[in-house]
Amino acid sequence: MQTGEPFTINDYAGKVVLLETMAIWCPTCRRQGDEVARLHELLGDPEELVSVSLDVDMGENAEMLARYADELGYDWHFAVAPLLVARALGNLYSAQYLNPPISPMLIVDRDGSVLGLPFGDVKSAEALAGVIEPLLDR
Repeated sequence: MQTGEPFTINDYAGKVVLLETMAIWCPTCRRQGDEVARLHELLGDPEELVSVSLDVDMGENAEMLARYADELGYDWHFAVAPLLVARALGNLYSAQYLNPPISPMLIVDRDGSVLGLPFGDVKSAEALAGVIEPLLDR
């Protein structure tokens, strides 16, 4: 969304990627976004950590998402998932990743292995750091 250029998670190979599926109407997503912002502050915003918020609501568009991220001061990567990407995500990992209010998140480590985080609760910056820091140290 920031550049208007398409990207894939493979563009961040060798880094740790925190992927959150979300929607701008979702209050849980807003709370989770605040924790992602705190996470980057807590860890000193390391270059090796890439956060991506992927909007999976087909009724939302890049302009709406850009305004949302700007108004909240979120400065990581935001993108609207094309239908094929959303379907692939649901097929590969679970349809739960297309349900933003349950706070779905995946972590892709430096080797490309994917770790799904528990559904249902907003993950605190400290809890996220506890999972991500060891991956950054590798």
